[in-house]
Amino acid sequence: MSEILVYAEITEKGLSSSCAELVATAEGISKVSGEPITILAADDQASSYTDAMKLAGVSKVVLIHTLGITYANGDALAPVLADAIRSLDASVVLVPASHTARALMSRVAVLLDTGMTASCFRLETEMVDGKAVIHQIKSSFGSQAYVTCDIKTSPNIITMIPEASEPEKEHGEPEVKVIEKEGLTSAIEVLGREEDETESSIMGADFVVAVGKGAIEGDGLALAKQYAEKEGAALAGSRPMADQNYIPFETQIGESGTVIRPDVCLICGVSGAIQFTEGIKGDPLVIAVNTDPKAPIFNFADYMAVADMDTVLKALLDK
Repeated sequence: MSEILVYAEITEKGLSSSCAELVATAEGISKVSGEPITILAADDQASSYTDAMKLAGVSKVVLIHTLGITYANGDALAPVLADAIRSLDASVVLVPASHTARALMSRVAVLLDTGMTASCFRLETEMVDGKAVIHQIKSSFGSQAYVTCDIKTSPNIITMIPEASEPEKEHGEPEVKVIEKEGLTSAIEVLGREEDETESSIMGADFVVAVGKGAIEGDGLALAKQYAEKEGAALAGSRPMADQNYIPFETQIGESGTVIRPDVCLICGVSGAIQFTEGIKGDPLVIAVNTDPKAPIFNFADYMAVADMDTVLKALLDK
C-alpha cells in the first residue's frame, strides 16, 4: 500500500514545530484514502529527535542519518530523500512551507519528475475511481483569488502554510527505522548565518515591527530598526523590501515568506495586499500606519494612523 509522508524538517534550530500540524493534515487524507502515515526525516542529527516524532496517528518514522550533511546541503540531501520517497511508495509528501524546505523539495520534485504545489493553506480529499484525489487550495493571481490545484503526477508534493496554532498531538508508538547514509558529498559550504535576523526569530516574536515600500523614502527604515531595538521587537517586512535587499529574505512576511503569530504587530508603510496579510496568523493586535486612507491594510488592522511613518516612529522613540 502507498503511504502518506510527512517531511519533518530539521535545521540548526532543531525539529520544525510544523511536524505535528502536518501529521494532523495527513490524518485528514488518511481518513479518506486509508493509507498509513509515515514521518520522514534526514539530517546529521536526525536520531536526536526520535521521541519528538513519535506522534499518535503515525505508523512509522523513517530517520535517515546523513553523516556530515544537513538541510543546508540541498544538493546532497535531495537525492537521498528522492530515493526514500520512491522506496516508500509515497502517494503524497507534506512539507512545511519554510524557505529551506521549499528549496529542498523543489530539487526532489525534479528528481522524481513530479509536480509540487507551494504554500497551500487547506487540502480536501475525495475518492475518484478508487483513487484518492487531493485538492490543494492556495492563493494565486497575486493572492487576489483562491484557486484549487490537483497534481496529476505521483507523488503529490505539497508545502503547507502553518495555521494560527499548532495542534496538540499525543505521544504514539510508531515503528522506527534508522537508515545510515555515509560518504555523501556536497558542493555547498555553509560559511555562517546571521543569528539576529533569522526566519525563526520573527516566527517566535511576540512583537513584530513590519515595514513596506513606504519605508524606502526618508528615514523610515532606520527609524523602524531603532524602534524595534528599543522595544525588543523583531523587524520584518513585505516582499518588495526583501526583493530590493532592504531586509533579509528570511524576515519577509507573507505567503511566499514567513508566517508569524505575534501578540502585537506594528505595520508601517505596507499597502496590505492579501499575500502579505496571509503571513500574519493568530489574533494579534495590529496597528497600521499609512499615508493613504484607502490602503487595504486598514481593513486588516485593529487601529489605524493615517500619517507619515517617520513622524509616528519619531514620536514613539521620543516617548
